[in-house]
Amino acid sequence: MVQSLAKRGVETIGYDLIHTSSADSQKNWIRADILEMQSIERIFFEYNVDSIVHLVGLPAIDYCQKNPHFSFLLNVMSVQNTLEAMRMADIPKIVFASSATVYGNSNHKSLRETDETHPTTVYGWHKLVAENAIRAYGDAYGIRSTILRLFNVYGGDPKIGKEVVSTFINRGLKGEPLIVKGPEKYRDFVHIEDVADAFTRSVTGNHDNSVTLNVGTGRRTTLKQLALMINSYFPQSKVIVENVSDDGTGLIANATSAKEVLGFSARNPKEGIADHVKKYAERNAEEARP
Repeated sequence: MVQSLAKRGVETIGYDLIHTSSADSQKNWIRADILEMQSIERIFFEYNVDSIVHLVGLPAIDYCQKNPHFSFLLNVMSVQNTLEAMRMADIPKIVFASSATVYGNSNHKSLRETDETHPTTVYGWHKLVAENAIRAYGDAYGIRSTILRLFNVYGGDPKIGKEVVSTFINRGLKGEPLIVKGPEKYRDFVHIEDVADAFTRSVTGNHDNSVTLNVGTGRRTTLKQLALMINSYFPQSKVIVENVSDDGTGLIANATSAKEVLGFSARNPKEGIADHVKKYAERNAEEARP
């Protein structure tokens, strides 16, 4: 996100509890806790901020299910604190990372932003609560928002990634089997660089109205297809298929609105995933050479 904004000439101020490599290119980086209101208010008043990009969250669905209070703090309270600090500092615009999980279970059609939301997890409910808090501040205080509902994001460093693409790459690097729990389960895989582009367009775009947009490709990839794709780069890893009760389920985006509002479109996941996996397979092969 920082790299994408920098390419467009947008100066960023980042803050987090942990300094990561992404902060190295930032002139302004601050160590702070988003759950401490005074820290946020101080930053917002100290700097001349015109937009907020809210990327804080706890995206581990199973962990949120087991730790609902912690999920609430990071997925809801972090948003509430940000909105209140924005209101105090008169910051007019927020771009928020929401999730396709707000839709709940799919009925095999591509999902539009106008479709009803029926979350089935604590994580999905908390993301929906955060969305509604943003809309409430828009109605009451005029804060404009772009809510981006992200589908299955891939393309980051697999060492820190927890999603299925990173999991399969890590197992492939170790020569471990790729375990497919539900071969016909499907996902709409969208590359992390494309996601960053959608956020950047939301920050720099000139649309005046508050909008909610899907960020996906509209293309369906099953977990078995994904495993076989990754297996082609790590042939020493066997593909093991396990049948599960919810096989054949998934979420697919209708991304028409994002294209109309932001001019956004994402790369084909077959090409994007292949390029991503190939990079780590080749790096692994080079390191293995004597």
